[in-house]
Amino acid sequence: MTEYIASYDKSKLGIYIHFPYCVHKCSYCDFYSLGMGKNPILPQKKLFESYKNEFLQRLKLEPNLKNFSVETFFIGGGTPSMAEEDLVFELVQFLKNELNFISNFEFTMEANPEDISKEKIEKLISIGVNRLNVGVQSFSKTFLKTLDRYYDEEKYLSLLETLSSSKMNRIGIDLIYGISEQSLEDFLDDLNLALKYRLNHISLYSLTVEKGTDYFRKVESNKAAPPNEELQTLILQKLPTLLKEKNFNHYEVSNYAKKNEYSIHNLKYWKFENYLSLGPSAHGFTLKGRYANTKSIEKYLKNEFSFEYESSLNNFTEFALSALRLFCKIDFNSFEEILGTNFYKVEELIKNWQVNKLCFYHNKIFQWNEEAIFDLDSRILEFSMLEP
Repeated sequence: MTEYIASYDKSKLGIYIHFPYCVHKCSYCDFYSLGMGKNPILPQKKLFESYKNEFLQRLKLEPNLKNFSVETFFIGGGTPSMAEEDLVFELVQFLKNELNFISNFEFTMEANPEDISKEKIEKLISIGVNRLNVGVQSFSKTFLKTLDRYYDEEKYLSLLETLSSSKMNRIGIDLIYGISEQSLEDFLDDLNLALKYRLNHISLYSLTVEKGTDYFRKVESNKAAPPNEELQTLILQKLPTLLKEKNFNHYEVSNYAKKNEYSIHNLKYWKFENYLSLGPSAHGFTLKGRYANTKSIEKYLKNEFSFEYESSLNNFTEFALSALRLFCKIDFNSFEEILGTNFYKVEELIKNWQVNKLCFYHNKIFQWNEEAIFDLDSRILEFSMLEP
C-alpha cells in the first residue's frame, strides 16, 4: 500500500460517544469521568437513550449531517469497556439507520486492562468493534500506584498475551512517561515489553499537571512530586528512532503506528474535519461550529444538552493547533480552501522552516523533521499569526 499522506476531506464525518463511567477516577485525569467502583449498578439504558435523544435533536438542527459519509465510530471515556455490549450495538444500529455509514467504518472502543478477557474481546468483535485501544499507562505496580490507577494484577500480567492471541485485528495501547521517580530504563522496560506482542498502535503521553485534577492539587500543596521533565525530554529524543526500528511510524506528536494502522478517527481532530460528539462533556465540530456538552451526568440523563455553537477562532489558528501536530506527510493542496487566499504567506513561512531544516516541503507536501518537536509550540504560534 502507498504511504499515508494526511489530506482534508469535507465529505467525511466521525462520531464520538463519551461514556463517563469508570472503576476509579485517576488523580491525573482531566477528562470528565466518574469513578463508580468495581461491578457498579449504572443507569446505562437511560444513558444510551439520552445519546439517541441528543442525536435526534442535533440532526433536527443540522439535517445536512445526512449528506456526510460516516467513516468512524469511537466510544471513549471514562471506561467504555464497562458499557453493556447490547446497548452499544443498538446505538450503532440506530445511527446507521439515520446516517450514511461506509461499509468498512472504523469502530474503536477504549478499554482498561481490568475489563479485558478472551470472552470480552469476542463480544466486542461480535458487535462490530474492529479497533481496540487499551489504557495501560504502565506495567509497573509501583508507577501505577503513583498514577493512582486501579490495578488488577492478574489482568495486567495476562493482558498482552490475551490481546495478541485474540481475533481483534487492530490493537493499540497507551503508555505514560515522565512519572516522578521513573527512570529511562523503567520506561523502556514498559515499552519493550509491549513491543514483543502483536500491537499496531502505541500512544505515548508525557505526564502533565492539569489544573482542576487531584494531581494538580497534590503537586501545588507539595503532597506529590511533579512530572520528571528532564526524563520526558530524553524520551522524546529517543522515541522516533526506537520505534522506527520496530516499524512504527511517528504520525502525531504522541502517536505511533505500523503502516496504514493510524487512528482514522483521531486523524479527524487533527485534519480539521467534522465529527459529531454525543454524551456528557463531549466536544463536537460540525458545519454549525464547535460545541461542548454539560459536564454533568445528572443533567445529561435529563436530556439537557448544549446547543451553543461557536464559530472557529480563525482558520489559521485552528489549522495550526490541529494539523501542525501531525508528523506524517500533509497535503497542503487539500487545505487551501481552509487557509484561503493568503496561502502564499503559508508557503513563505514553510520555506523559511525548510531553510532551517525543520521540515520537508515539495509540491505542497509538508512533513516535519523530528527535531521540530522540541520547539513545536513556537512554530504553531508563528503559523497562527499569519491570519490576515
